[in-house]
Amino acid sequence: MLKFFFFNAVHLSGTKYGCGVGGCGACTVMISTYDPVTKQIQHRPANSCLFPICSLHGAAVTTVEEVGSIKPRIHTIQERLAKCNGSQCGFCTPGKVMSIYALLRNHAEPSMEKIIAALDGRFQTEPTCCQLRATGQCCLDEEEHVCSSSTGGRVSYIKVFHFLLFALQNLDILMKAVPKLAEEKTKIYQAFLQHLRTLAGEQMRSMASLGGHIVSRASTRELNPISSVGKSVLNLASEDGKRQILLNDQFLAGCEHADLKAKEVIVSVLIPYSMKDDFISAFRQAESQKNALSIVNSGMRILFSPGTDTIVDLSILYGGIGSTILSARKSCEKLIGRQWNDQMLNEACRLVLEEIFLPPSALGRKVEYRRTLLVSFLFRFYLEVLHGLNQMVRTGQELHTHISEKMSALGMLQSGIAQGVQIYQLRCVCRQPPQDPVGRPIMHQSGIKHTTGEEVYIDDIRPVDGELSLALVTNIKAHTKIMSINASEALQVPGVVDVVTARDVPGENGKDEQAYAEDKVFLASGGVSGPFAKCGAEKVKIVYEDLEPILTIEVTICLLFNNRFRILELEYLLDHRREDKEMDVYVSTQHATDVQEFVASALNLQYNKIMCHMKCVGGAFGGKITKPLLFAVIAAVAANKTGHAVCFALERNMDMLITGRWHPFFGKYKVGFMNDGRIRAADFQCYINGGCTKDEFESVSPSLIPLIGQCIYILNLLVRGHACKTNLPSNTAFRGFEFPQAGLFVETCIVAVATQTDLPHEKVREINMYKRVNLTSFKEKFDAENLWKCWEECLDKPDYYSKKAMKGIAIIPMKFSVGFNATYFHQVTSSNQSLVHIYIDGSVLVTHGGIELGQGIHTKMSQLSYLIASRELKIPLSYIHLCETSTTTVTSGKYTAGSTGTEINARAVQDVCQILWKHLDPIQRDNPNGKWEDWVNLSLCFLLLNYDKPTSDTEKGHAFPYFRFGVSCSENIGTDIVMDACFTINPAIDIGQIEGAFIQGVGLYTLEEIFFSPEGEQLTLGPDTYKIPAICDIPEQFCGVGEARFFLGSSVFFAIQDAVAAARKERGLPMDFTPNSPLTVERICMACDDVFTEMVRLFSSLL
Repeated sequence: MLKFFFFNAVHLSGTKYGCGVGGCGACTVMISTYDPVTKQIQHRPANSCLFPICSLHGAAVTTVEEVGSIKPRIHTIQERLAKCNGSQCGFCTPGKVMSIYALLRNHAEPSMEKIIAALDGRFQTEPTCCQLRATGQCCLDEEEHVCSSSTGGRVSYIKVFHFLLFALQNLDILMKAVPKLAEEKTKIYQAFLQHLRTLAGEQMRSMASLGGHIVSRASTRELNPISSVGKSVLNLASEDGKRQILLNDQFLAGCEHADLKAKEVIVSVLIPYSMKDDFISAFRQAESQKNALSIVNSGMRILFSPGTDTIVDLSILYGGIGSTILSARKSCEKLIGRQWNDQMLNEACRLVLEEIFLPPSALGRKVEYRRTLLVSFLFRFYLEVLHGLNQMVRTGQELHTHISEKMSALGMLQSGIAQGVQIYQLRCVCRQPPQDPVGRPIMHQSGIKHTTGEEVYIDDIRPVDGELSLALVTNIKAHTKIMSINASEALQVPGVVDVVTARDVPGENGKDEQAYAEDKVFLASGGVSGPFAKCGAEKVKIVYEDLEPILTIEVTICLLFNNRFRILELEYLLDHRREDKEMDVYVSTQHATDVQEFVASALNLQYNKIMCHMKCVGGAFGGKITKPLLFAVIAAVAANKTGHAVCFALERNMDMLITGRWHPFFGKYKVGFMNDGRIRAADFQCYINGGCTKDEFESVSPSLIPLIGQCIYILNLLVRGHACKTNLPSNTAFRGFEFPQAGLFVETCIVAVATQTDLPHEKVREINMYKRVNLTSFKEKFDAENLWKCWEECLDKPDYYSKKAMKGIAIIPMKFSVGFNATYFHQVTSSNQSLVHIYIDGSVLVTHGGIELGQGIHTKMSQLSYLIASRELKIPLSYIHLCETSTTTVTSGKYTAGSTGTEINARAVQDVCQILWKHLDPIQRDNPNGKWEDWVNLSLCFLLLNYDKPTSDTEKGHAFPYFRFGVSCSENIGTDIVMDACFTINPAIDIGQIEGAFIQGVGLYTLEEIFFSPEGEQLTLGPDTYKIPAICDIPEQFCGVGEARFFLGSSVFFAIQDAVAAARKERGLPMDFTPNSPLTVERICMACDDVFTEMVRLFSSLL
């Protein structure tokens, strides 16, 4: 594929590899081709990870390196994206640059709508033209040029030359052509345009073919049902000649007599005009608004007898129900001759539910929801047709006058342009020199390199001579015993050098979790063996004995929060043996010291023989602390056995299988409260799914208990936490360290109290919030003044009370505990967490233990280094340089996690500078008129500075250094966030952390789910099945004040719950319902409990 050609052949690393399925956009490049039809050069964004090189004959490819670089110049796009703080870890930033660059090449002055469309969701795959041609040949080899004279006068089609595209240019042509035709002729085209705006991402639409979309016949191909009901015709060609076939339900079902022959290709698709008495509609429901595979899709068409509402012809097709597109043909035949009225609708719903049967064990899950969508789509089509009939002038009056109360169901969700407002207070004191950068919104230090693709990640390191690649063999069942491993066939595969198993580990095979499985496999997808090439890995024969698995908390005693991390950069390691048994380990991790320890233990070496290096990390959020340890051991053992450098890079599906995720959480509560909403006592029982090994749950479980209180003061509180062992992959600590789970649990309890007392939710929260100086449940004193300031300001900002009547709004407070309650994570010394070199020319090299994960720690450390160096060493910022983090310079470093990285490392650097100045101070006093360079000597002394360790006991104490407070208020289209930011070192970077954390929270609470088979095999393997927020999911009105945290995204969860409650109240349903997280479109629909969900349940009970 094109992406690997860039890296291996022409040595370009700016184009990143994120998923391998065209779902993330990190690998975006621009393809330029000459179109002989329009006689213009067309520029299109494309996913290079899927683009075959053979399809590029006659095309030009532009990568981010060509757009601009630090030398000699950067492009305006890159400059503005960097200076406007448009990147964090920067791994996906080159793809964004290329998307906008391709847009500007086609539209010099694009509208905001076009810019948003160019950056729309990036998570779904569509095949390219060349990938699905029956001949296997490139579509550029086609000889026939189809023109308008090859079709009849009644037929319209999309013009073809080489590619049949969904490109933006073609959509523009279609959109311009439709208004020029009579409206009655363009109903099919309107339906096409409706789907094309949300189908896949811009990179896919620009390069995929309609022919490939059609012949794949996958159930989720949304254009197929609408093409079929529109009576489309496929023009085919082969060596034997040309012919036409109907694109009907039989073709979509794969019937042999209606299918393509072996050597036929689709030349063009003929799409007839619609007729005057035609009504055609297309429907889809997906997890996300754009760029997501549909859960259910449908195409419907009806033809009436002229001047009446009597049905002459009816076609209904559904996708997403079975393995192919399904037709409700029998139901349609029974409805012909009926009038289009409510009686017909009821009969149609019954017939469709009978004919389109979905068994409870059907693939794809969500059975009841999908059956509800069958009749929901039919109801919407019914209303659209009624509305259309009333718009048609027939007898001088409307045919149907009783449907006005139902017309609200026809409203389309129109996304506006997202607008963000960030307000922060610059606390730079008047006496602060202008050149002092601390507290100022300075651009991310690597921002320019992010946009040019010049930032070097582990994956960008050039291969060394003799480097080997490593591939894993994994188990798909949750609990098995290994009986035998036979790799003889794998060793016969050309290029396979060796096989590595647990027997090859010289020392300790991991600690709590084995790096190489020895006898039992305790989790689905556990690693079994090492460096095979991918083909060789497939040849390994492993015999298992199946054991009984434990998959859920309910079995041991989690329905909630089965989500994983949104980390675009895949796990990537490079282990390289050197002389004297030394080994260099290049790894993407948050804790280099642990990697050093695990590798040394596995190889039976001293720590001083293992040099662990960290380049920039492409996102982590807690997901790169524990798992990289095992991957480093796997690669190190392979390098030790073979004597070669070993590269270990996980593919996206393997990364999804192996790496951990949030701890699934299950909670039970008992609450005693007064009529005024005051909570007097609470009993909380919390269970987390720890997975198959300890991993992080020994740290998470103790943290969960003090976090459970949130902002609510409960005088009599009993909290019990349990970590449950299962046979699923181990879970780890994500952003918030179980606070998002605990916070949602407590806030759900508050909602239940408000429902029972019939009080507004915000009043119950307000009456129970901490007041002034308080003691937490673990007897730590804190002042709640800033919490109340945030609360009151957030109430004022969105005019909360006037909007409350609209429903779908919630305001959520937050008390976030900074750092770890395991106090040894805060214990650092200047000698093991930082290193400062003063060179003979006076320049200063600063190394610290913090790792750049995209949170801007290097930028903040540069700002603080100026402050420290200028005040402690009396030198300007230009003398200071920061280099990579490595165990060769920083020993026994701490995790870069828990929002403590900047504070811990800055203090360590300050202490080192003070020590150095003590040694230079006598020289300076002896020569007060000298220069800095005159005072510098070559002897650097490092002294151990002992910090006072925080003290605590089992009953009380300072479990956390301090708290940060915040409040977010969300309604249907907007969110306001107010946060106590203390003294922010860099507001620009912190605001990016605000908005990024909030949107992650929105994904956690409303979108992201992971599913397993009954045998424990993980079914959610990539961006086509695991949806995270895209640009279309950002609030249209986004106002942030200060530094917000991940949990504040829960305000969207409770705003949706408020809207659902309003719908249930309108129908007279009970209000004491408890929605689970994530609150997906399925759960929202089923919680509303409307007439269609009742219809499905009633019909199911009769089967």
